[in-house]
Amino acid sequence: MLKECLEVFADMFKESGGRIVLDTYVPADGTYLIVDKEGNIKSNVEIIKDKKTKEINRDHPDFMKICFYDYQSQLISMNKPVDPKKVIHSNSYLSFFVKKDSIVSGKLTEAVIDGYYGILENPGEKKYKKSREAARIYERFEETEGKVDIEAVRKNASWIKAHIFQLEDVDLKRKDYLKIFFEAEDTEYEREGRRYFLPNIYNNNEYNVEINSIVYGMPDNNLGMNAKKPFLSIKSRKYPAPYLLDGDDVILQKQFFDYLMNLVSSGKYQVYVDTERKKISGYANGDAPDHVESGYYFRLRKGKTEAEIYDQDIIPGYQRKLPVPFCFKNYLGCEHEHKPEYKDRYQIYDDRIAVGKVIDEVFFSKFLGNNYTVDAGEISIKDEVLKQNILFSRDAISDWVFKGTDSGIERILDKAGIKMIKSSALQDYREKVFWQFNLRWSLRDYFSKEKGENMGEIITEIRKKVEMKVLSSETVPVEDDREYYYCVGQLAGYLISLSKAKDKKQSLISPLLNAKTNEEIKRRLLQLYKKYNYSIPEGYKRVKNLLAMVEGYVPDRIADQEMIILGYTCDNAIYKKEEK
Repeated sequence: MLKECLEVFADMFKESGGRIVLDTYVPADGTYLIVDKEGNIKSNVEIIKDKKTKEINRDHPDFMKICFYDYQSQLISMNKPVDPKKVIHSNSYLSFFVKKDSIVSGKLTEAVIDGYYGILENPGEKKYKKSREAARIYERFEETEGKVDIEAVRKNASWIKAHIFQLEDVDLKRKDYLKIFFEAEDTEYEREGRRYFLPNIYNNNEYNVEINSIVYGMPDNNLGMNAKKPFLSIKSRKYPAPYLLDGDDVILQKQFFDYLMNLVSSGKYQVYVDTERKKISGYANGDAPDHVESGYYFRLRKGKTEAEIYDQDIIPGYQRKLPVPFCFKNYLGCEHEHKPEYKDRYQIYDDRIAVGKVIDEVFFSKFLGNNYTVDAGEISIKDEVLKQNILFSRDAISDWVFKGTDSGIERILDKAGIKMIKSSALQDYREKVFWQFNLRWSLRDYFSKEKGENMGEIITEIRKKVEMKVLSSETVPVEDDREYYYCVGQLAGYLISLSKAKDKKQSLISPLLNAKTNEEIKRRLLQLYKKYNYSIPEGYKRVKNLLAMVEGYVPDRIADQEMIILGYTCDNAIYKKEEK
């Protein structure tokens, strides 16, 4: 998988003239200074990313130069610093990165600065000597690209010590970076970047092997192996590392993950790699491409030093436009007088993203979209039923919306849907219950391979029958299970309406909605009847009819929660005004 993605990235990198990473690069918030060769500050740029749009101002004439300098000067990770005190975060004598707070708090001292530049004067002796593999890589680098320019190192060190603690026009109160760049040729920055990257780019140089004078090592991207994690090594192989790359390939992989980090920093957490059309595209949450011929899907999140691949999958072919449009029908014919905005959602949708948003709004009150990848412990939702159903269904919904995978979606939505409908009924959100039922049946009709029943016609017929039988002068028996469970909901709704308690709904109806057998249902109804029968008018024929209908029928199926909820929330036949 990764190899194919790297092949696509290599083509894009070549096509862009090597600019693809820099063109999408997002520097960290902070103050950026460029010092010219005479020691004068020629550029002072404040970079702050908009937290909502994830965008930064790229209009400054030196912006691209800053991106280039910054990219070549960054550390691979804070576990591989040049400064052993981890106060200075740059990698060469051409740059100097420090958090402003380190200046204010006194963490940055002349001793720290001297230590940093002292290492840079002779990295081979002062940094890589203890690691035979790293020392060997560095020696080869010096053989081909030369030793460090000690004079330049000392010159820049002197400038830093003379100015760092008395810089003007730099707001040290901000909790961000101060980054200083010494103007030099691009080739010099690239050379000094390689001087740091090559000995540090592998996860652990102990796993390096040399074959035909070429060093192979384990890359550091989204992968970790150390003494604390021996279970990650492959004990059955001569070389325990999962895979090894040579210098060129590991640099390419680093650039690929740098590109992914740029996308994440721009708020694009979803990545599609189209291996047929040789294209990599990033999208914000809730967005997707129109079409992917064949390739891979990544969902990313921002780690401390790199983009982390949180989820990945193969995409045999993705079409955002639905081959068969989805119709959100108003089966119950609801007017939604108190929630007129509900009616706007009843329409035909031909876009997966749009359908996903409807599911999110109707079932999950718009809490799903922002919690597709949030760890369970970090989801800040007080409603436990809502939270549990988001966790239960989010993977399947995400797979359908963003990957085009239908597997399991019908079953998951059916289960989550009825649980959320029950939750709404318990909270007495009557119009929302009907809205959710309409979506549940619309989804069932869309995903079912067989032509389903028209629930609108079925419910309308049941309501008419029950109403006619309740209002009848004679008791008329129930005809089937659906009608019976609807009557159960009607009877429960009526009895609970007799309660004079202030907060009566949830505690009284919950046991009935959770009942699994007919025996338990009738036991719960009997408890309600005994509790409130004193309020029933003597000789009230409608109540007697409904009681007889429920008491006289034995269902074949287990409790139908759908019909009980509908009976409970629909207008109660007992209270219907007789037509004159």
